[in-house]
Amino acid sequence: MKLPLLLFAVLFSITAHAQRVDSVSNPYKLALLDGYKPLQHQKNANIVLGSWSVLSMGAGAYQLFSPNPFIKAMGMQNLIWGAVDGGIALYGSYHLSNTDWSSKNLQLEREKFRKILLINTLLDVGYLALGFGLSRAANAKWHGHGYGILIQGGFLLMFDGINYALTF
Repeated sequence: MKLPLLLFAVLFSITAHAQRVDSVSNPYKLALLDGYKPLQHQKNANIVLGSWSVLSMGAGAYQLFSPNPFIKAMGMQNLIWGAVDGGIALYGSYHLSNTDWSSKNLQLEREKFRKILLINTLLDVGYLALGFGLSRAANAKWHGHGYGILIQGGFLLMFDGINYALTF
């Protein structure tokens, strides 16, 4: 069951990434055509986060049906974090398509994106600390929640850290 979910996530990300810019009347699409790298970077980051969201929610939904309390708790974390990540990716895509992409605003948006990534990277370290603490619990349920948070927080730390480094 995990292989179809992984294949779906890969196909989703390829399909989303391969969408062509078909109209030049939208300022967002014009900015993409003009080669604004920060804008393209944010678009790609939303696609990656959205793909992770689909993968997490699919895995979490499957894990919720496990009789094992450890797996079920991990599934709950995957489902919840996946839904939040999906909401963030959708909002990010909406924001990108509804922003004035003049050269002045492009720089401001780039700086805002970098600040958000830096703050999120610091928060991710806190998520990992929380996950580590819960993973040490004797109770299988809390142990599962801890590992679920470690998985999600680990991905987000890499995602936010790499995207921050790529926005220089």
